[in-house]
Amino acid sequence: MSSKRLTPYVIYNPIKVSRAHRLRKLVTLGAAEAGLANPVWLPTTVADPGTGQAAQAVADGAALIIAAGGDGTVRAVAAGVAHSGIPMAVLPFGTGNLLARNLSIPPDNLQEAVDIAFFGLETKSDLAWLRVSEVVEESELPAEGSLLPSPHLEGLQKKGVLPPSDDEYAFLVISGQGWDAELMAGTSSELKKHMGWGAYVVAGAQSLRAPQTRATVTLDGKKRYTVTSRSLLFANCSTLTAGVVLVPDAEMGDGLIDVTILDAKAGLIGWMDLFTKILAQGIGMRPESLPGTTGNLAFKKAHTVHTHTKMAQAVQVDGDAIGVAHAIDVRVDKHALKLRCG
Repeated sequence: MSSKRLTPYVIYNPIKVSRAHRLRKLVTLGAAEAGLANPVWLPTTVADPGTGQAAQAVADGAALIIAAGGDGTVRAVAAGVAHSGIPMAVLPFGTGNLLARNLSIPPDNLQEAVDIAFFGLETKSDLAWLRVSEVVEESELPAEGSLLPSPHLEGLQKKGVLPPSDDEYAFLVISGQGWDAELMAGTSSELKKHMGWGAYVVAGAQSLRAPQTRATVTLDGKKRYTVTSRSLLFANCSTLTAGVVLVPDAEMGDGLIDVTILDAKAGLIGWMDLFTKILAQGIGMRPESLPGTTGNLAFKKAHTVHTHTKMAQAVQVDGDAIGVAHAIDVRVDKHALKLRCG
C-alpha cells in the first residue's frame, strides 16, 4: 500500500484553533502511535471553510481526515468527505461543538479527543443537505455544494450517489428557520470569543421577540401540515450543550430528519413553558405529558422536508446563519460518513 493511503489529513480553522503548536504535537504523536505517516495540515479559508480541502484529501487517498474547529468547520469538511469511505474525526475548538458532544468527544480535553480521532469507535452517520429559495437576504457563506470540484462530483455519480447542487448547504447536527436562526445571526463572533455560551444567552434574550409565523410543512412530498411556529428545526442529532436533549428520538444514522416545531405564545410565560418542556426531555419526560399550553413542542420524521413561511425567516445550518428566506428544502444523505466517536 502506498504511503499516501497511510497519511492522516488535518483540516483546521486557524481562527478557531488555539495553541496550534500543542495540537500539532499531539496529532503527530497520535499518528505515529497508530502507525500512520506524519499528518498533512490544510488550513481553512474564508472562501473555502473546509470542503475543497476535504475533497483534496480524499483525492490524495487520506487514511483519516480530521476536522479541527467549530461546528461550521466540521460540516464543511463532512461535505467533502461524504461517501469516500474514509473515516472522519473531530477535534472540537468551537463554542458549541454540538457534533462532538453527540459523539462523546470531550470539548475540554484535547488529548482524549486526539486519542478518539485515531483509536475511537466508528459510527455511520447521515449527512443532511439544505437549500433555501425565495431568498430575501443572501448568505455571506458559500454553499458547500458549490465548493466541490467537478471530478469529485463525477465520482459521487459513478457511485450512484446524488451529488449536491451548488446551492445546497451541508449540516450534521441541526438546522432551523425562525427564532433559532435569529439567535445565531444575532450572536457576534467577537462576543462568542469572549463569552462562550454566554453570548448565545445575550442574543437569545434579544431574539425572544421573533414573531410567530404561519408555515406549510410538507414531508416526503405528500404529508402536508399548516403550523404556527417560532422555529422550525431539522435535527440529525438529539443533544445540545450541557446535556440538553432537544429531539429525544433523533438518531444520526437512521436516514431520517427529525422535524421539530417550536411555538410559544407572546410573553415570557410562553417561552418559560417551552424551555421547561425542552429541559424536561433530558430526564425522560415528553412534552405531551406536561401541563401548560403556552409553549408547544411537536415532532415529525421524514426523508425530505419542504417548508414555506408566510413571513421570510432567518435560516441557519449547524449554527451558521445563511440569510433570510421564505422556503427551505432539506434532504437526508443516509450513511454518508464514518465518524470516530468516544
